[in-house]
Amino acid sequence: MLCQFERLVYPRKISGADTGSYMVAMYRPCERVVDSAGRSIEQVKAVGFCLPISQHLRYNMQGKWTRSPKHGIQFEMDSYTEVIIPTREAITAYLCSGQIKGIGPKLAERIYAAFGNDTLEILDKEPDKLLGVPGISKTRYKRICDSYLANRGARDVVAFLSPHGITANRAVKLYKQYGERTLQIVKEHPYQLCEMEGIGFLTADRIAESMGFDKMSTERVDEGLLYTLKDAENRGHLCMEKRAFIKAGLKLLDTPALTEEMAANRAMRLVHDGRLTTYEGCVYRTEVALAEQHLANTIVSRKNAYHPGKSECDGSVFDEKLKRVEASLRVRLAPEQRQAIRMALTSGISVITGGPGTGKTMIQKAILDIYQDEYHGKKICCCAPTGRAARRMEESTGHTAATVHKALGLLAGDGGFHAEPKELDADLVIVDEVSMLDVYLAEHLFDAVKSGAQVVLVGDADQLPSVGPGAVLKEIIASECIPVARLDKVFRQNEGSRIAMNAKLIRHGNMHLEYGSDFVFVESASIPESAQVIQQLYEQETNKYGVDNVALLTPYRQKTETGANALNAVLRDVINPACPFAREVEFGKRCFREGDKVMQVKNHGHISNGDIGYITKIVTSNNETTVYVDFGDGRIAEYDTSELDLLDLGYACTIHKSQGSEYKSVIINLQTAHYIMLTRPLLYTAITRGKERVIIVGERKALCMAIGKVDTEKRGTCLAKRLKKLNS
Repeated sequence: MLCQFERLVYPRKISGADTGSYMVAMYRPCERVVDSAGRSIEQVKAVGFCLPISQHLRYNMQGKWTRSPKHGIQFEMDSYTEVIIPTREAITAYLCSGQIKGIGPKLAERIYAAFGNDTLEILDKEPDKLLGVPGISKTRYKRICDSYLANRGARDVVAFLSPHGITANRAVKLYKQYGERTLQIVKEHPYQLCEMEGIGFLTADRIAESMGFDKMSTERVDEGLLYTLKDAENRGHLCMEKRAFIKAGLKLLDTPALTEEMAANRAMRLVHDGRLTTYEGCVYRTEVALAEQHLANTIVSRKNAYHPGKSECDGSVFDEKLKRVEASLRVRLAPEQRQAIRMALTSGISVITGGPGTGKTMIQKAILDIYQDEYHGKKICCCAPTGRAARRMEESTGHTAATVHKALGLLAGDGGFHAEPKELDADLVIVDEVSMLDVYLAEHLFDAVKSGAQVVLVGDADQLPSVGPGAVLKEIIASECIPVARLDKVFRQNEGSRIAMNAKLIRHGNMHLEYGSDFVFVESASIPESAQVIQQLYEQETNKYGVDNVALLTPYRQKTETGANALNAVLRDVINPACPFAREVEFGKRCFREGDKVMQVKNHGHISNGDIGYITKIVTSNNETTVYVDFGDGRIAEYDTSELDLLDLGYACTIHKSQGSEYKSVIINLQTAHYIMLTRPLLYTAITRGKERVIIVGERKALCMAIGKVDTEKRGTCLAKRLKKLNS
C-alpha cells in the first residue's frame, strides 16, 4: 500500500517515537484503497513497530488488515520501503525529516552537494565518506549512522522479532551487534541471542521453537545450562553448587525426556570445551571463575608486595601522633579505634568494618592526617563506588575523593566497561562503602593498585551486598587472610543517635528498638493509607530539610501504591507540578519535566549508577529532543530520547538503589505485603541511610519480620576459599 504520513496517534509526540515502542499513526493512501463494500478509503490507521513518520516521503507499506473490537479496522504493518525520487528536493527532505538524528536542513544541503543523487547509496555502502562533509564531527557521524541503521537496515529484524515479544529498540540493538547476519543468526542459531543483555533464554527458546528446533538438541540444552548460571549471576551469585545447578537447569529447560544424567553429561562436555569451570564442588561460567581467581591472586599479591620498613606506629611515637590528631579533631579515640588506625598504617591491605556511629569516618580522617604528616610527597587516592558516596567521603574527610570508575579511568556502558583501568598513581588507597563493590569492579581496582601501595577497605559488612555479583567485603573478611578491625561500639551522641543504636540492635537481631524524635514509627496497615501518609510526611520533611536531604525508600519498584514508581509520580506532581513554562518529554509510560529530580540507573560514561541530578532544560530541534541534567560538581549530562532509559525520577527509590547515600531524613515503608523482600540486611541498609531522622511507615509485624529474617540465601562465591588457599 503506497501512502503518506499524516499524524502520530501513539506516542503523542514525535520526539517519543524513536524509543522502540509500539506505534499508531494515520496515513493518506496515495493509490486507490477500497473497503469490503468497494468504497474508497481516504485515511488509514496503521499499527506496528518503527512506523515511518516523515511527512516529506511516500511509503510502500507491507502488512495485513486486522479488526480490533475496540479500535476497528487497522493496517498491521510488517515492513516498508521509502519511495524517494532521486532529486535534490526529495533527498534533502528525507535527510532532514527527523528520522536521521544529527541532520538538519543546512547539513542536508551540504551532504547532497557532496554526493548528489548517490547520497543514499553512500549512506548504505560507504558512510565513512560523510566525515569529509563540513560540519560532521566523529560524534555527529556516529549519531547519523546509528539512526540511519535503525531506520533502514533493522526493519526486517524488527518485523521478524516483534511477534516474539522483542521490542523494536532491542531488535535495533541486535542489528547493531550482528549487522547483516542478524536474521541468519536468529533463524539458524536463535540461542545465540541469549548473549545479549535483555534477551533471556525463554525468549530465545520461543523463537527456536517457532523455527522447529528440537527440544532435546544439544545446542538448546547447552545454552539452557549456561543461561542458568547467567541468571544466577543476575541475582548476585558467581557460581552454583553442582547438584543445585543441574536441578535449576532442568527446571528452566522443562523437558520431561531430559534426565538429570543427560544434563550432567552435557555440563561435563561444557567443562571439557572450556565454557564451564568447577571449583570446590561449585560450577562457574569460565570467564566468571577466571575473574574471581584473578581477584584472589591480585589481593594476595598486593598484600605480599608491601614490605613495611621501621614502623613509626609502635609505642610512644605512635601515641604522640595520635595525641596530635585527637587535638586537631577535638576527639578522644577509643582503644578499638586507635588499634584500627595502627593496623591500617602498618598493613599492605586492611579492612575496617562497622555500623553507623562507630567512628569509621573519624578513623579515616586520622589515617589520612597521620599518613600525610609522616610521608611527605607520597600520594593518596580516596574513592567510593558511587558519586554520592565519593562526595560524602570528600566532605567528611576533607580530602579529594572520586568514584572508583573515575579514579581508574573506566567508562561504563551496556555490556560493562569500555576502557582498561589505568594504574593508580597512589601510595595509599582508601576505599569507602566497599560492600557495594562487585567482583568485577574489585578486580579492576586491585589490578590498578601499584606494587607496594597500601589499601584500606572501609565498609559495613552487614549492609546489603553489591548489586553486581559477588560478596567481596564479606568474603575478604571471612578469609581471615587480611587484617580486620571490627567496630561495634556506638559513639554517636548527637542527632540521629537512636538511628545508630537501633542499627546495632537490628544487626544483632534485637527487636526492642528505641523510639523518639529521631526514630519514629507510624502505624499503617493499609497500603493506600500508607501512600497518603508518606506523601504528607515527605512534604513535611522536605519543607524542613530540603528535597536534596530527604529520601523515601521502599522495598519494591512496582506492584503497589507504595512502590517507587507510583510514589515518584505522585511526589513529582507535589514537588514539581506541571506548568505552561516547563517543557516535558515522554519516554514509554514515563514523563520527564524540566526541574525534575532524577536518578541515573546505570553506570554510563562518567555518570554513576545512583547519582542524583536535576533536569535543567529540555530542548527540541529538528524533531530531536535533548534532555540536560545537572549532577552537580560541574557535571552536565545530555540525553537524547533513546537514552532516557538511563534515568528515573529520583523522589523515591528502592532500598537497594539507596546504597552509598546518606540523607538528613529518611522515610521507609514496610508492609507485610513486602514479606518476600523483608530481611535484616534490607532493613539495616534502609535505616542507616538516615543521619538525623528515620520515619518508618507501615506495620510493626513487617518490621519484626525483617529483623527476624537473616538473608537466607548466601551468595554463591568461593573468593574466601581461594584467598585462604593462596595464603596457606
